[in-house]
Amino acid sequence: MSAVTGGKPAMRAAIVTAGCRLNQAESDALSAWLRLQGFTVVREPAEADVCYVNTCTVTAAADRSSLQLVRRAAGRDGTRVVVMGCLAERRPERLREIPGVSEVWSAREKRRATGLVPVPVRSRPLLKVQDGCDRGCAFCVVSRVRGAPVSVDPDRVAHAVADLVSAGHCEVVLTGLNLGRYHHGATRLAGLLARLLCVPGSFRLRLGSLEPDSIDDRLVEALADERICPHFHLALQSADDRLLTAMNRRYGFAAFRRLVGRLVRDRTDACIGADVISGLPGESPESAGLTHERLAELPLAYLHAFTYSVRPGTPAAQMPGRVPAHEASARTARLRRLSTEFGRRYASRFPGSVRDAVVESDRVVVTDNYLRVRLCEPTAIAARRNCRVRIESMTASVSAPLAALVGLCQEENQ
Repeated sequence: MSAVTGGKPAMRAAIVTAGCRLNQAESDALSAWLRLQGFTVVREPAEADVCYVNTCTVTAAADRSSLQLVRRAAGRDGTRVVVMGCLAERRPERLREIPGVSEVWSAREKRRATGLVPVPVRSRPLLKVQDGCDRGCAFCVVSRVRGAPVSVDPDRVAHAVADLVSAGHCEVVLTGLNLGRYHHGATRLAGLLARLLCVPGSFRLRLGSLEPDSIDDRLVEALADERICPHFHLALQSADDRLLTAMNRRYGFAAFRRLVGRLVRDRTDACIGADVISGLPGESPESAGLTHERLAELPLAYLHAFTYSVRPGTPAAQMPGRVPAHEASARTARLRRLSTEFGRRYASRFPGSVRDAVVESDRVVVTDNYLRVRLCEPTAIAARRNCRVRIESMTASVSAPLAALVGLCQEENQ
């Protein structure tokens, strides 16, 4: 693992990231580590002496996108290229074959440079508190790449949150590969949230994706706290119990429906989203129809619908009943239309209401319940500040209601 060129510090470094929020959090931490090594981190790879490419391998499309990013970076004369991430762990030999690639980091090397470092580079900074998964879902290759679950010491997480709040951030997003499996000593996720909410300052916490079977009664109670954003993304994958069993998921749809009901009962304004896979081998037209029908009855705000992608080495890759690509894509498109309906229905509840929000730009804020709102007039309030907005009306884009700025929140972190 090297951060130098010919023994001299490479003064400018760029980071290119593919994939999920967890990858983004790791790239943010890498940025902080590079600065500690004396680098200037630049936005454009063309301006860098070293370009770090953080790859993804969740689907075949993610593989292609990652390889494209690596080739683009490696094609620049005079730029060292360091490749890391899930594809680098799964296919290091493939990446080393690309002309211009200088180093391919293992997961261990990546962890040394992407430890828990508060990184105030986003208006809503990402903080990785957990990694790894032992659930063994039939379709998933990422858990096999990232290894067994590991969690960050809650005191370290609390210090990181305190540093971010002191830097003026009003919202921190907690991330992990299987965040609900956070477990350090006697502390589980509910205990971590309780610890973090004792940090001084005016801020709120937002949680990344959660596995439904990881949400126990204590965590449901913890999520009822108003300082936890009422936005819960649940990795459902299917509403057909037969397919859930085939995927090696550890719950049925009835349990998922009860969980959604409990979350909505405790947080009536909750924005609840769900991951859904279309076209898993063995998914019949009847299975796809059942999933659509059952989802349509739930109080969801959006779906993250995606088409199954064969991942070599996973049990699903050997399952019979392969769904033709055009049919799987059609099922995904239908779910995405349902997601649009969910978004319209959810956003239509809020015109006339006043919400807390984080400023992302002079015209865009993100509310506590995950509405990306376009301001009627531009604001001079700095990004990351906490403000209050009044939702005025819907627009043609259901994801961008119009809102008027009411003002800054009473308590502001200095």
